[in-house]
Order: sequence, then structure tokens, then C-alpha cells
Amino acid sequence: MAIDEPSVARKAEAAAPVSPAPLREILGWCMFDFANSSYTTLMLTFSFPIYFTDVVAASAGMEGMKDSLWGLSVSLSQAIVLLTAPVVGAIADYSGAKKRFLGFTYAGCIAGTALLAALSPQNLITCIAAFVFATVCFSSGENIVAAFLPEIAPPEKMGRISGLGWALGYLGGLGSLFACMPFLLDGIDAAHETQVRLSFVAVALFFLIGGLPTFLFLRERALPRPLPPGKGYVAVGISRTLETLSRVRRYRQLFRFLGVFLLYTCGINIVVVFATRYAKEAMGMTPGQLLIFFCILQLSASLGAFAFGILQDRIGSKLAIQLSLVLWIGACLGAYWTTSLGVFYVVGNIAGMAMGAAQSGGRALVGTFSPVSRSGEFFGFWGLSWKLSGVIGPLVFGLASDALGMRPAILITTAFFVLGLIAMSFIDEEEGRRAARSDAVGIQ
Repeated sequence: MAIDEPSVARKAEAAAPVSPAPLREILGWCMFDFANSSYTTLMLTFSFPIYFTDVVAASAGMEGMKDSLWGLSVSLSQAIVLLTAPVVGAIADYSGAKKRFLGFTYAGCIAGTALLAALSPQNLITCIAAFVFATVCFSSGENIVAAFLPEIAPPEKMGRISGLGWALGYLGGLGSLFACMPFLLDGIDAAHETQVRLSFVAVALFFLIGGLPTFLFLRERALPRPLPPGKGYVAVGISRTLETLSRVRRYRQLFRFLGVFLLYTCGINIVVVFATRYAKEAMGMTPGQLLIFFCILQLSASLGAFAFGILQDRIGSKLAIQLSLVLWIGACLGAYWTTSLGVFYVVGNIAGMAMGAAQSGGRALVGTFSPVSRSGEFFGFWGLSWKLSGVIGPLVFGLASDALGMRPAILITTAFFVLGLIAMSFIDEEEGRRAARSDAVGIQ
């Protein structure tokens, strides 16, 4: 279904030159990864999952369903993003307002995180609602900021610039851990509820301050286009999304990769959402050991993102992602078999390297497959795959963990990475690049 706009205008839009991005703009873009990693690290991975299951769910008398409730809360937030991401991206492209959309999500996530600090854990439904709102804003912002990548990075540097963003992101996660450490060292439990809630304030402030360079230095290159007669931005966004879907054959490598990305990010989302619970329940880590473990994990993930970003530009995205999935499979099997904390630290470092490599590599590959004029829309589809995996992975693992235990459920995570590795062999990287280049010269 094509939208009602002249073909000449579409070709001009696709062929519009993009000026090279200066270093400060690239760093400004990367700083959003640095800033929003505070939310990933503390609210999705480290402290809030424990606070939710051991304090919020327990206060409501739901201990027997605590993993299922946590998985369901994460899945609900990702489902909302899943339903809206491509259309929001298309609207942002057409209206020339990606930066404005990014600002809305930035403010919303910060406000939602601060609200969680103010809420009593006895308010189960309200806490879930505030978490879902903050996570929807966080996840939508990830899609929108990623859509700037094709505008600031030429294809031959896409891997290293994406990798630099992820690397700074993990350092941001480490910085936020240090910022929150004084509030968490005594324990993440009902006895220290007030201190834990103060850590959410620290997360909100870290995101607020760390994200400012993005809005100071990142340019909005796209120009708004006049709306077709009788249509609003929502109608145009839906029309553009449907038009892209009607041309799946042309972008078949992009959509094929998004399917692969869905598979392996189911595993990544499980690790992000349940890693702290696994380390605490299956490995018996104390709060102090958890902090040390996650500091090490953030450093290894930063190194993995940066090193694999450079490697990706040299050997290609496909092989780099396949290597990262091999690391993931080894890490999951190691976590399943080991009962030794020393070995688990090694496994965590391997998982960190793999996480940085797989996430950065996937974003860069979507960037090379995306025409600049539709980057918001295409990264909306990338976000759709990512958020669908955020619905499927944590929910499946939460149900399996409640039914079988956390250690057997690790094998489900391994299976997602094995399937992703197999499916990655069907990606033709050069064909995907050609499709993006053909749009850049206005070929219809």
C-alpha cells in the first residue's frame, strides 16, 4: 500500500545528501548509550529485579509467582513498544522530528524512574504501571537514537561507531553502578527499602545528566515534509509502514536478519532480565559479590562491543555476529554446569564479551541495510524484533523457572542462541547493502 505522495519527491528524499558528522556529534550520539545504560543496568538487570521480586511481590503475598510477575511486567512493556515502534519511526522520519521524539522518551523514562522511587512497594499494580511506562519510554528511545546511525556513520565505519556507542554504554552502566553502590551494599531487601528506592533517584539523575550532550550536539538532518491532503501523521506513518511491508522482497535480507535477531535476542533479553536473579538464587551471591560481578561484566561487555565493532568493519557483520553467538553458547553451557563462583566469574566475562559484540553488531548490520531516508522506520522494525524478543524470552524463562527451577531453564536460553547461529548462515550481507544503496540513488 503506497502513500499518496509524488514519486519525484520520494526520489529526492532518498537521494538527499547527508553531510559528514563531526567527532563531537558522534560522541554526542554515543553519550545517549552511556546515559540510558543506567536504566538497563540497574532497573532491568541488577537491583530493580531483586527489589521487585523480593520486596514488591512479597509485599503483595505473591512470592510463588514472583518470577512470572517480573517476566510478565517486562513482556508487557515490550509488547507496547512492539505494537508502536515501526509506525512511530515512520512518523519521525516523515515529520523530520526524530530528535523531538527522542526528547519525549528521554523525559518519560527519567520521570517514570523517579516515580518508582516515590512509590511504596505495597502498591503492586502502581509499581508495575510505573515500571512499564518507564521501560516503554526507554525502549522507544533506544529505537529512535539508533535511527541516527546511518546519518552519522558511513557503511565502512558503521561497526566501529556502533561499537563505540555500546562500549561507552557499558561504561555508563559501570558508572551508574558506582553511583548507586552506597544505597545497595547493605542489601536489596525490605529492611533496606528506603535506601534501595534512593538508588532509583540516582539512576534518574545519571540518565538526565548523561543524556544532555546528545541534545546539545546531535543534529536533526531530516526535513519535515508536507502532509498529503486529508491525512495526519499517524495515517502517514501507518501508510509508510505498510508500504515497506509490501516491498519485503526488495528488503528481504533486512527482514530475514530481523528474524535471526529476534531469535538470539530472546536469549540476550533473558540474561538481561534474569542474570541477577540467577546469580543470587542459583549461585548464592551476596549483594557485595553481585556488585563486583556486574562491574567486571560491564567492563568485559564494553571491551567486547569496542573490539568486535572494529573486527566487524574488517571481516563483515555476519561473521562477527556468528562469533559472538558461539561465545554466548559457551557462556550459557558454562553457567548451566558450574557450581563454582570462580568459574561463574569467567563465564560472566565471556557472556559480557558476547553481549557487547552481538548487540553492537546487530545494530550496525541493520544500519547498513537501512536507506537513510527511512532509518527511523527501519530501526522501528529492528525495535519491533528486539521488543518481541523481550516479550517472548523473559516470559518463557520465567514460566520455565517457576516450573523447573532456574538452572534447567538456562538450557532454553542456550537453544535461542543455537537457533540464531544456524539462521545467521542464511543472511546475504552484500545483497542487503545493495538494497540500501539502491534506495540512496532513488531507484524504485
